[in-house]
Amino acid sequence: TELLKWVGLGERMHVLPPVLSGGEKQRAAIARALIEQPEILLADEPTGNVDPPLARRLLRLFIELNRLGTAVVIATHDLGLMEQVDARRMILAGGRLDVYD
Repeated sequence: TELLKWVGLGERMHVLPPVLSGGEKQRAAIARALIEQPEILLADEPTGNVDPPLARRLLRLFIELNRLGTAVVIATHDLGLMEQVDARRMILAGGRLDVYD
């Protein structure tokens, strides 16, 4: 319940998946992935279908998970969002991988 509230789905927890929007399904998948408290979280475009305030909220959730010991790997095209995080960034462009600490 708390995870669903955190990802903005607290009021939609009893709605069946076919009725959810694409962004809601994505947020439900994030909550579902976090229930087991994984050691590693691989997130592919986790903020791609959400508005900017919710994207920042999800990013704060990932930062907190990392602080608590979960390794978080985020694949995204939203470099502006990732610049808000004080963490190692790896950028793949033109067949080259650049690492920024």
